[in-house]
Amino acid sequence: MIQRGKPRPLSLVATAVFGAALAALLAVALFPIFPHRLNIRVGDIASRTIRAPRSVSFVSSVLTKQRQDEAANAVPPSLTFDASVRTNQLQAYNRLTAQVSQVRAQTTDAARKRDQLAALQLSSRSIDTVLALSDARWAAVIAEGQRVLGLDLGVSLDSNGARQAKDGVDAVIAPSFSADEALLTAELVRPLIVPTLVVDAQKTAQAQAAARAAVPPERISIEKNDVILDAGSRVDSVAIEKLRAVGLLSRPVDWRNVMAVLLISVIAAGAIAGFVYIMQPGGITSERHLIALALVTAAPLLVAKFYLPLVLPDEHRHFLAFILPLAAAPILIAALLEAEVAVVVAAVVGALIAFISIFLPNVSLVAAISSTDTVRLLLVYAFGPIAGIFLVHRANRLSRYLTAGLAVSAVSYVALVATWFVDADRQIGDLGWMALSTGIGGVSAGVLAAGAFVTVGVLFGVTTRLQLMELSQLNAPLLRRLQDEAPGTFHHSIIVGNLAERAADLVGADPLLTRVGCYYHDIGKVMQPGMYIENQPAGESPHDEMTPEESAAVIQQHVTNGLDLARKERLPERVQAFIPEHHGTRLVTYFYRTAAERDPNVDPARFQYPGPRPQSRETAIVMLADSTEAMVRSSSDRSPERIDQLVDEVIAERVSEGQLDESDLTLRDLRTIATSFKSTMRAVYHPRVAYPEPTPLETRRRLLRLRLGGPAPRPDVLEPGQRGKRKFER
Repeated sequence: MIQRGKPRPLSLVATAVFGAALAALLAVALFPIFPHRLNIRVGDIASRTIRAPRSVSFVSSVLTKQRQDEAANAVPPSLTFDASVRTNQLQAYNRLTAQVSQVRAQTTDAARKRDQLAALQLSSRSIDTVLALSDARWAAVIAEGQRVLGLDLGVSLDSNGARQAKDGVDAVIAPSFSADEALLTAELVRPLIVPTLVVDAQKTAQAQAAARAAVPPERISIEKNDVILDAGSRVDSVAIEKLRAVGLLSRPVDWRNVMAVLLISVIAAGAIAGFVYIMQPGGITSERHLIALALVTAAPLLVAKFYLPLVLPDEHRHFLAFILPLAAAPILIAALLEAEVAVVVAAVVGALIAFISIFLPNVSLVAAISSTDTVRLLLVYAFGPIAGIFLVHRANRLSRYLTAGLAVSAVSYVALVATWFVDADRQIGDLGWMALSTGIGGVSAGVLAAGAFVTVGVLFGVTTRLQLMELSQLNAPLLRRLQDEAPGTFHHSIIVGNLAERAADLVGADPLLTRVGCYYHDIGKVMQPGMYIENQPAGESPHDEMTPEESAAVIQQHVTNGLDLARKERLPERVQAFIPEHHGTRLVTYFYRTAAERDPNVDPARFQYPGPRPQSRETAIVMLADSTEAMVRSSSDRSPERIDQLVDEVIAERVSEGQLDESDLTLRDLRTIATSFKSTMRAVYHPRVAYPEPTPLETRRRLLRLRLGGPAPRPDVLEPGQRGKRKFER
């Protein structure tokens, strides 16, 4: 059995996967990352006045930190006595006196010694004293200096205490020292007196932390349209913080915005997937169709998200937000898949574009997006494409796409004008800009849809109207072969096509697909054209030498041969479906009945076509048209009454056989089809007037023409005898 025909209805699993994939694509397209954010740094000069696009109140981390730093800096450091200071300074004193002793011991001239001692920060008087002292007195000076330094550094000294100790060194030196010795001792000791109290870093840090914690957060409140930066002013950290708070600077993605995008993506994808699953549109029959639907739906949203922030808010009222050819997506879906799905997609895309505008106040540099702008986006991108959808549905000419684009422009313009009347800031010049933007957007949408029509159709295996139009040309390769090798079948297919196309149009089926299906439904007969009566010379039939079973097997082969040929020639799947479905699972009636006359117990399965039954309205109509044409042609009585009777019998028989059960044809459709068939067949087999016998004059003229081998002379110029005489004379 050949398992072909209409694909199974889309399963719940397939549509659920489609919905999940579409939700993911929508989430990616709507993810709240926008271009055109203000980039500014501390120290920059504002080129223009920047106002807050919205009211906001926030805790300023910059000002709070400044207040905390001030409180921490006001905390006095915690001090503690450090005994190592005394030890370190005494060691430094010993190194200093050792250097002086080395200079004293040198045998060089006095000038050089004085220079070396001056380098040790000694005054000229002390240098003289060092060079004049005996070793015993020098040792006494060293010892006295150690005593005085150790005494001063043995107590807690802060910076003030150290300064006071330096000033009081002279009073601590032993009175027995001469003035010169006391001066030398003071100069050696005084520089080494330092504070013995050092900062306790841990306690100080704790005190500063407590001071920071006591500072309350600094809150900044900004009202809408408040000036954040004046033109020409220098940018500081607080200004940048304000810009970020009102949404004018790039910042990490807010998780709340992400959640909003995820939820709205799930809702939108669920609406489209639910519609596809419940309505089971005939144009969406495979996973490839679902992939195409998902991509075409998400693409305009991604474009809109990155374009709208560049032109909104519309400060100059040029309405450039409506120049995008986003209507191309619904128009393309209507042309490739189904108009009903395209309408749903248009509504969803329009709503999501309006949803995108909710984020735009966060990227505006001066003013927020008004509610009027949001309504305009919804009206233009939700309602505008619907006009184009209706015009391209089953369009047979590319010019219809241009017409669809013009219709989109017209509807979009009317929608903008409607909002213009309620816009408090309206200007007469707005009408011209509205016409320009919607005109470019609509026409470019039609052109873009026409350009993508063929490409997307080929990529995703969608049978396009252009393909069907190409296949309907009678000089197409397969039809040319059918005409040359099986002329009777070709003529039959043409009549069936005319018969079925009209009926399909009346019941709302696809007339172009029906006609093309008729042209190719018997294409398999070119493999053995002589086996079919319409291609046989009168009185000659190879079936006379065959058994009914053999003849039935040969007749059945035109279905399998036709499918093989159709696949080889890459006919669209929807056209291939006509080959097995136009016979359904019926019997090869003539040979079955012939065999049954010989053997009443013959197995009917041997005479049955492989099927399946017609799975669409189009293939069902072709089944009825094929049988009707054959029945009327084989009838000797083709009177209008007999034609009507044969049409009714064919339809009633197919209904009783159950061949139409899976085709979605209703009883009303069958009545309409029957009426159409009767009208068409009466026109095909209309009566003609019987012509009288030729007159004697006509007979003589024909005979004369045959004798002379040329055209007959005009009878109103010469009599028959005269014409012959003149001819022979010449």
